[in-house]
Amino acid sequence: MGILHFFSETGTEGGYWAFQDSRFITKNTTRFTCTKCWAYLDTEADPDSPLQVTHVMPLDEALEEEESGKRRQDCPPDEHNFRPVSEDNWSHEGLHILKDEDVLIIYDKENPDQIVWQGYISLLKHALFAEHASGMWIHADQAGIDRETWANWFFEEYPAKLIKARPRDG
Repeated sequence: MGILHFFSETGTEGGYWAFQDSRFITKNTTRFTCTKCWAYLDTEADPDSPLQVTHVMPLDEALEEEESGKRRQDCPPDEHNFRPVSEDNWSHEGLHILKDEDVLIIYDKENPDQIVWQGYISLLKHALFAEHASGMWIHADQAGIDRETWANWFFEEYPAKLIKARPRDG
């Protein structure tokens, strides 16, 4: 079992329909951001790592800071108001980009015993920056399903079960 989601990161030039295996989802107890200055704290980060995240803020606030040229001042060290960045941590180990011939079963969010869709994945691929769902660039549509219906299941992170296609010989 797991959760559907729309996977996109720098370099994907859009997003993929994906499944996150629930075995690789844990409660976030290590990553926090200050609600006043957006300072970032990762209690498990390697202090010698060449890449250090220092601030995490909502996109609208980041754009506002960029336009104005003014950045919020950091709080004094003992005045931060840290909150978890997210409720859960998702490991890349549990990430599965849907592929043709995978079998997917999607369950209703309100009634997890009810199946809303099941079938084989059959992706109709698109050129980069050619198609979107709810304003997000997509790389493919699922054959036989209305795009917005399909996308909603992923954007709303519906529960699901994935049976991966068997690799073909040769």
